[in-house]
Amino acid sequence: MTSTFHGIELGKRAIFASSTALSVTGHNIANANTEGYTRQKAITEASNPLTYPGINSGKGPYQLGTGVDTKEINRIRDSFLDGQFRSQNEQLGYWSIKQDTLGKIEQTLNEPTDNGLQAAFDRFWQSWEDLSKEPDSLAARAVVLSNSQALADRFNQISHSIDNISLDLKNNITTKMTEMNNLTKQVSELNTQIAKMIASGQQPNDLMDKRDLLVDRLSKMADIQVKPTANGMVDLYIGQEYLVNGDQSFSLTFDSANNQPQLNEQSITLKSGEIAGMVESLTQDLPSFMAKINEMVTVFSQEVNSIHGGANAMNLDDIQNRKNDPNAPLEQIPFFVTKAGSGSPATAGEITVNPLIVASLNKIAAAQAANTGDAQNANMLNDLKFKGLSFSNQSGTLNNFYRTIVGEIGIKTQEAMQKENNADLLVQHAENRRQSVSGVSIDEEMTNIVRFQQSYNAASRYISVMDEILDKLINGTGRVGI
Repeated sequence: MTSTFHGIELGKRAIFASSTALSVTGHNIANANTEGYTRQKAITEASNPLTYPGINSGKGPYQLGTGVDTKEINRIRDSFLDGQFRSQNEQLGYWSIKQDTLGKIEQTLNEPTDNGLQAAFDRFWQSWEDLSKEPDSLAARAVVLSNSQALADRFNQISHSIDNISLDLKNNITTKMTEMNNLTKQVSELNTQIAKMIASGQQPNDLMDKRDLLVDRLSKMADIQVKPTANGMVDLYIGQEYLVNGDQSFSLTFDSANNQPQLNEQSITLKSGEIAGMVESLTQDLPSFMAKINEMVTVFSQEVNSIHGGANAMNLDDIQNRKNDPNAPLEQIPFFVTKAGSGSPATAGEITVNPLIVASLNKIAAAQAANTGDAQNANMLNDLKFKGLSFSNQSGTLNNFYRTIVGEIGIKTQEAMQKENNADLLVQHAENRRQSVSGVSIDEEMTNIVRFQQSYNAASRYISVMDEILDKLINGTGRVGI
């Protein structure tokens, strides 16, 4: 027979198990709105049984149970859903940066508005048409100069804006890498704490939640891979390079001279995440856009200069000189020059109106005959807007080429916006699925409270019964007859 005290021990274990389950439930409820918290569950199992004592001890057909033990407190988490969330989070980070950068380029073009490059071109052509009607008018010449300067300034502004976007991207890459390095350092420190606690037999669930939250944030910055290792630690990789190796973390750096990210002093290629979006925008999107704008400046300025500074082009000073000397040489002044004052401009940042023209409206060459009323050159410059020109990847007018640039940026921006929205929806979907497993449901926890409370009450009642039995056995009155 077993001792009556065995019942007390069995009830005690039941109370402890129910109390632990209630504490875990309370912890879940308290952290229902804590970012990154994972629902926990107390796992119980029957404690080791006793062989029924007796003369034939060890030969009996059954064993006597000793109650229940709390085996562990588990985090209810699905690593597969974590992987899906982080994969989509990388894409969201990448496309959010791409959309932001392309949107800034679109804002720089500012089309279609009165302040855009297209409007500046229209005013430029219109001023030459007006000058062709009154080639000797200083007022018309002043309008040509003003609109030409405005066009050159608009090109300069585009170049300056793109330079600022590039500089901002470089600064943001460095800032984002610093943030990422701080997060990886925290992950390595948590790895150390988690490994020590697991080695001592503890279950560091809350520390694991903190680490997973850091990894989630890292996933938006770069395409990291997560690999669980011994003692509850995780290693993080980018490609084949360690980002975190157990209790060690390694720093990302940016080679600004070559616009190349580096890890462990090795150049790496990032495929997704915010940093990848920044690097790609810096090395591909912005240079590609500016290459087209610069090509437009090159072709445009060469065509204008070939007419304005042509062999037969005459300005008012040339006409006056030819009246005095029919063989007087023509000045053949280029209309657009570099800011350094030499050669035809090849970039949007260096184009400017020739200082000689700015200093004297007489230098505008509107004629091809020694006659102040002649406007052949002005007509040719006005007709330039209809002329088919050759560019690197197409042929057409300047306006059509510019519209192609604007259209490409618009399409890319729209595509990036759509993909960002899609990635955001997929991230939300993945997070919802993850929360359905790991998130805290207040209704479910309230149900558990009732369940564990009833279990606690029943165990308490059981101990009360055993206490009454012991009291009757020990303190009961009367004698047993012999």
